[in-house]
Amino acid sequence: MAALTHISIVLLLFIVLAQSRFISSPCDEMTYGVPAGQVYKVNPSCTQGSISWSYPRDTLMLFFAPTDLKDYKFAVCFKMYANDSSYDVLDATKGDKQPCKRVSDTEVCTDYHLDGVLADVEAKGPLRFLDEIRYRAVTSVQEPQVAVVLL
Repeated sequence: MAALTHISIVLLLFIVLAQSRFISSPCDEMTYGVPAGQVYKVNPSCTQGSISWSYPRDTLMLFFAPTDLKDYKFAVCFKMYANDSSYDVLDATKGDKQPCKRVSDTEVCTDYHLDGVLADVEAKGPLRFLDEIRYRAVTSVQEPQVAVVLL
């Protein structure tokens, strides 16, 4: 009887783990039908995740303002597949589009900004059914930014 109970518990645990694999994280988002020129606001509770872009065409504008980093300067880094990037990322936070800084063969990062980061993701190459944009927000310092007023 104990062996049957043990097998049942193991089987139940296996089923729960298998089902949880199909439950998506709130930080893994889909961008169905975002019109060109409209800004897609990434979930503010997320500092890392992925954005699935269906039929990537033209430009997808992404706005990042993680709640956990609201008092910090932060950058957003984008991880791409090695030698097979189907999009370019530009930092559009200050109004003009600047190329992101390459930090490795597969990762680029925006500049550090305080109140949010606007990234312009531009599709390139042949049309695909789906693309994945993996991101992570990183801070430049461990202390909140404090405005200093000199009198």
